Amino acid sequence: MFSKGLKFAVIAVAGLTTACANYDLEKVSEMPGSGSTFKDSLQREYVKVAYDEDHEDDWKDAAYFAEKATMAAKGMDVGPQETGERMIPDANKKELSFARSDLVNALAQIDKVGNLPALARAQAQFDCWLQEQEENNQQADIDQCRLAFTKSMSLINIAQAKPVAKPMPAPKPVAAPAPMMPKAKKFVVLFGYDSADLTANAKAIIAAAVDEARGALPKMILIGGHTDTSGDASYNNVLSTKRAKAVTMMINEAGFGGDLVRTTVFGEDYPARNTGDGVKNNVNRRVEIDLKY
Repeated sequence: MFSKGLKFAVIAVAGLTTACANYDLEKVSEMPGSGSTFKDSLQREYVKVAYDEDHEDDWKDAAYFAEKATMAAKGMDVGPQETGERMIPDANKKELSFARSDLVNALAQIDKVGNLPALARAQAQFDCWLQEQEENNQQADIDQCRLAFTKSMSLINIAQAKPVAKPMPAPKPVAAPAPMMPKAKKFVVLFGYDSADLTANAKAIIAAAVDEARGALPKMILIGGHTDTSGDASYNNVLSTKRAKAVTMMINEAGFGGDLVRTTVFGEDYPARNTGDGVKNNVNRRVEIDLKY
């Protein structure tokens, strides 16, 4: 029946193994309490369970519960019985273990419990449930103890700590969003027929590209030289090189150079306007400045 004593306080059970176990429930019930609301309630609840067992001629368990009532009356700490101290059917062990865990958690917060008599009744009824489940031959008694335990647990009213309002943290400074930049921005410098000279308008466009680069800091500046399709293709390669170099020089003078600036020549291979071979066209006589972001 019992393999160990209680964890909260040791109860000697050696003398309770005979049918003639000595206990006086009337005397136990009349013992003056300790003055603790919980322990005085626990005394009364264990006396009730002991009387029930005594009426069923289960003198050993009646003596056990009488002893727990006596300890509570003396102000001793008495906890719920360990489930392992009873021979509980495997099918019921899990439910009882969870129930005891809930009870122990409530007892650990006893200073927050708003209904101590209900907590005391829950503990005594848990021990009653455990004892009846071990016998496992009176389902009505098992259900009665289980129901009394569950109802009592629902009435204990553990106070929840009121949340302390925390001061609102100062808002973190939010960086102004970076301006949305295109992945690339293109400037087109136009040239006269068969010329690599920079006109005033060409220089103005290059200056605008430089101003843009200073403000936006591109990752790369690509410079591509082109010609129209008139004339010899080999000649046009040389002419597009001259045009590209003229633009690159002005950008270098503005402070941009090194790996940031890359110059490529295309001759007549990639016209902006497809005119066919041998056609003069001012739109195709150009250098493109691509700012890559």
